[in-house]
Amino acid sequence: MNKMICLMITLIFGMTTGFANNNPETTERKTYNVVANSGLKMRSGPELNSRVIKIIPYGDRVYEVADSIMKNDMIEWMSGKWIKIEHQGDQGYVFNGFLTDLPIPHFDFELTVEDLDLMSPLESWLDYRFDEDGPQKVYEEKDEIKLITHFVEGHKKIEKETEFMYRVTVQLKDVDMHEAYNILKGMCLTGYEKTSFVGKSLFITNKWGKIDKIKINLDMPIEIKQISNTDTEIRITSFHEGCKL
Repeated sequence: MNKMICLMITLIFGMTTGFANNNPETTERKTYNVVANSGLKMRSGPELNSRVIKIIPYGDRVYEVADSIMKNDMIEWMSGKWIKIEHQGDQGYVFNGFLTDLPIPHFDFELTVEDLDLMSPLESWLDYRFDEDGPQKVYEEKDEIKLITHFVEGHKKIEKETEFMYRVTVQLKDVDMHEAYNILKGMCLTGYEKTSFVGKSLFITNKWGKIDKIKINLDMPIEIKQISNTDTEIRITSFHEGCKL
């Protein structure tokens, strides 16, 4: 009798566990953050002329619907896909060029203060949002000092100092160029700075006609480029006298 009771308990527990594992609410869903500064339009279909369901605010999180069928498209300068997502109970389609896995900068120290200086916000965002993987490495040569920081997430920061220049190079793993560009744009504090950032952006195509480099001609010039099929590099240079490192 005791054996029969134990068997029944085991079967009931197994069935309960099975139901729990199959519950869609417990299944981890792919999430993204919205990086469209004026908000991202959710549409009823995967195209620009579809009805707008709602506008999702900048920085909000959305969830990709499991049965999402991706459709390729190009909007502005970005190549991407239309995907089906969910936001606060509503479902619809958005262009994923305005989505990212990266954390959204919103603290004061991650935003510009004056003169579109994006170097300090970028460094602060990287150091605050990601964990260092081991000690920093310092390399000294006759005319320059180089400091390299690796992050657990696979990102890398290279700081280079010479007599007249300080340069920060950030290599972002599994990040597209449009994500890096929109994150930097999101670090601009005011609407005027965002407009200036876009107005001074030069999009450069390769021999196949695909944009693989962006130059932003600011006082501290910025270069964003695709360095592999999956990784993107941001480089910001400050020209000065004296030593920072």
